[in-house]
Amino acid sequence: MKAFPGRFSPVLVLGLALAAAARGADSAPSVDSILEKSITATGGRAAMEKVKSRVIKGDLDLMGATSEWVMQAKAPDKQCSEFNNPNSGAVADGFDGVVAWSRNPSGIRVKEGEELAKSKRDADFYRFLHLKKLYPDLAYKGADKVDGEEVSVLESKPSPSSSERFSFSVKSGQLIRQESAFEGPQGKLSVDVHMSDFRAVDGVQYAHGIKLKVSVAGQDFEFGIKVKEIKHNLPIEDSKFAKPAS
Repeated sequence: MKAFPGRFSPVLVLGLALAAAARGADSAPSVDSILEKSITATGGRAAMEKVKSRVIKGDLDLMGATSEWVMQAKAPDKQCSEFNNPNSGAVADGFDGVVAWSRNPSGIRVKEGEELAKSKRDADFYRFLHLKKLYPDLAYKGADKVDGEEVSVLESKPSPSSSERFSFSVKSGQLIRQESAFEGPQGKLSVDVHMSDFRAVDGVQYAHGIKLKVSVAGQDFEFGIKVKEIKHNLPIEDSKFAKPAS
């Protein structure tokens, strides 16, 4: 084949394109590298595994009113949160290792299906150490920005109609946003959580600023939590996580 000045051979062009694509693939961070950076940023495996229970207290702002919010958790998979807002009444949500439940002024409800599956994943006490186990299909989906901060995005589809999207800060390694979508009793439910103001407690970093947006049945609810106190390894009876009798 005769080469012409100022022109590229089609074979050469194809080779350059393939090389550029390969370099792009090589430069993309792996799932493992993103998760390991996050674990290191949080304090490391050893510090995280020293914690067997935690109690978090904060101020919850909802519908123009502030109330105390308390979350208690215990290894390996028990969790309960509760608050009493003057506008919405007393609300609690828990998982005892088997049963997931919620309680509000309308009564007590046992969770099923995708809602139960998500509660079970969220209640894993060492969830940040087990993300690949909890989400086996976790995959890198590219770079993005959250509140102006560069992030690496990982996504999973735990079921055909549910999804999880995790945004990790490129700079700090911290998980600063999680977006969840799943089927609930009122149809599709989406939860968008933003995390900020990370501070160390016993060598483990926690977000002390949390903003949530919940969308369900065509309605949006937004609220924020300012964490005031975190304590580790306090004794918590298993009965605390059990579904209330009434």
